Amino acid sequence: MDALLFEALGIGIVLGLLLGLTGAGGSLVALPLLLSLHLPLRDAIGVSLGAVAMSAFVGAVPRARLGQVAWRPALLLALCGLPGNAAGQWLGRYVPEKWLIVAFCLLVLWSAVRMWRGAKLPLREGRAMRYPALAGIGFGVGMLSGLMGVGGGFLIVPALLWFSPLPLLAAMGTSMAVIALVSGGGFLLYLTGAQPPLALLAGLAGGGACGVLTGNRLAQYLSGTLLQRLFALMLVTVSLSLGVQKLLLGH
Repeated sequence: MDALLFEALGIGIVLGLLLGLTGAGGSLVALPLLLSLHLPLRDAIGVSLGAVAMSAFVGAVPRARLGQVAWRPALLLALCGLPGNAAGQWLGRYVPEKWLIVAFCLLVLWSAVRMWRGAKLPLREGRAMRYPALAGIGFGVGMLSGLMGVGGGFLIVPALLWFSPLPLLAAMGTSMAVIALVSGGGFLLYLTGAQPPLALLAGLAGGGACGVLTGNRLAQYLSGTLLQRLFALMLVTVSLSLGVQKLLLGH
């Protein structure tokens, strides 16, 4: 039990730090790490939702105090994401585990390419808030969250930068608020049919809180381009390692 607690603390710190630095990506790392603890895929997805939700909530509070959370688009994305999350969890019961892992690896690689390319693109000025586009993205993010345990920040942040006038730090803060609501709802849904170890949840919560608060502070000073490209390289490593571990080695 003690070993599980310390392993969960480490995982929580990593995912919280990434979430605080980029407003995204914690879940893309959390799921492979949770699978390395030999959790079944369905439980790893459910626990990943809870870990990401708790970390995102802790990170969103100070961002909101700094005025870096836009509540109207955040609530729209969350309200559209919650039914998508339920649909994703339902669909996940009928999709073979192998194909879920393949889809997850491809999703991570695609995210890495987008983040690497997007790091050098200048922000467009004078954008309008496009609510219909954000509503559709909210539903899609929710479905991915339920299906694969991802928070969806790697989609939410670029969507807010493209379909709203928000600057990067505000998009990151708003993304955290959305992730906390959508992933939190998905985690509560998961708990209706599961009882994950309390030591695992406690470690993830504690580590995630420490990591996201540290990431929040660093994000105010570090280069966004550098952060995105380092994160993209890490995503490639995560995808390849998970694919080798689960598909080639069968562990």
